[in-house]
Amino acid sequence: MIRTPSGNVGNRVGGTWRPPKPPEGYRLDLASDPDAPALRRPDGAVVARFSARGMTEAAIEREAWEDLLYMTDEPRRDRNPVTGSRPT
Repeated sequence: MIRTPSGNVGNRVGGTWRPPKPPEGYRLDLASDPDAPALRRPDGAVVARFSARGMTEAAIEREAWEDLLYMTDEPRRDRNPVTGSRPT
């Protein structure tokens, strides 16, 4: 469930705001911390937090889809399980 932003977040998004379209079950939690909205998985775990400037439709959708793809991908030994980055 994605709610329309209000307060500081709504003002910072600017222009015409449309709700992002993340994968089913992912939701944008604007109530728990209005200054740093959280993108949550269907199980309630926080995927990402956004600043007012960084909270764009594209950023929200990208983080949700990347998380979903990472979660459904088989564990890979060449990647860090926490950050998803390759070891240096």
